[in-house]
Amino acid sequence: MKRKIHIMRFVAMAAVVLALALIFTGCSKGGSDSQGSESPKSSLKKFETTTLDGEKFTQDNLKDYDLTVVNVWSTTCGYCIDEMPALEKLKEKLPSNVQIITICLDGEASPDTAKDILAKQGLTAKTLVPSDSLNDRLLKHVSGTPTTIFFDKNGKQVGEPKVGAFSTRDADAVAELYMKEINTRLEKLS
Repeated sequence: MKRKIHIMRFVAMAAVVLALALIFTGCSKGGSDSQGSESPKSSLKKFETTTLDGEKFTQDNLKDYDLTVVNVWSTTCGYCIDEMPALEKLKEKLPSNVQIITICLDGEASPDTAKDILAKQGLTAKTLVPSDSLNDRLLKHVSGTPTTIFFDKNGKQVGEPKVGAFSTRDADAVAELYMKEINTRLEKLS
């Protein structure tokens, strides 16, 4: 009988550990950025999707900007949500040749939740939902959230993605760190 109780406790503990592992998988505070090994290149060529508001969004939406900053997030990623005020500050600082958009990985399944989060955090950037072409060209290369990837006007990835959130929660500091990332990518385009 004691052995059966120990086995049941072990199984219960293993289930808790597995559940916690699943909850925290993919949501990252720190991570790789432009340093380190090359990751597979994403592309925003020949894709079509919609925004959370139902607007069509394609590669044509990139052509008026030298650089598009794409922030990939999910409604269950606390680090993603925490950095949204900084992304709005960044949006306000962007030069006219740079735009920021976001992609909510679970936006199609939970559009109301995504819209509520964006409203509460004050992020006004266009937010896309996944589509087959977006999954094939970009999202299959995303290993965690938040991930920020930079693309030129032709949909070609510029530099390495920024995976994970910055280690500070100060919105102004995070916006400045992203501006450094953006300036680095703009220099590569020159």
